[in-house]
Amino acid sequence: MPRVSKKVEALEMALLIIEKDGVHALTYDSLSTATGMSKSGLIYHFPTRHQLLIDCHTLCAERWEEELVHLSGGKPADELTARQRYRAALESMGKNDPLIELLMSIHSQSHPDFQEVWRGVDKRWLPDPATEDESVVLASVIGSGLWVHDHLTERPLPPARRRALIDVALAHLAE
Repeated sequence: MPRVSKKVEALEMALLIIEKDGVHALTYDSLSTATGMSKSGLIYHFPTRHQLLIDCHTLCAERWEEELVHLSGGKPADELTARQRYRAALESMGKNDPLIELLMSIHSQSHPDFQEVWRGVDKRWLPDPATEDESVVLASVIGSGLWVHDHLTERPLPPARRRALIDVALAHLAE
């Protein structure tokens, strides 16, 4: 297994800080303390806090796209039909991801640079709600709801119920 770079280690720790204490808590000082890296070492990898946040978004977006490719049998988006891409996205969004994934997605809306990081993945894998038919948009909305549900309520979906709801949404994508 290849060694994880110091930059990736720092990004993973930055995501833990954000998940635990919020984006405002991510500073060079907090990251230096958490990683044991010097502030100058962090600045080498992330010249500004803004760049650090862009890189956090980039790591999350890349991991999501890797998952989508995996769920598609190892095929990238450009080798799949639209419905195959949407099915992979629905399977991905239907599971209960860690809170940091939701937090970063919400945070991405706070600045155009962060939105840009996610734009390509979204365009490759998610339906356009303005142009797709209603059944596809409904399946996408169900997937989004499943993705956030357990973070918004103290009554999480049991795994069997979650799977049943994913299957209902997938039925809307039948070709």
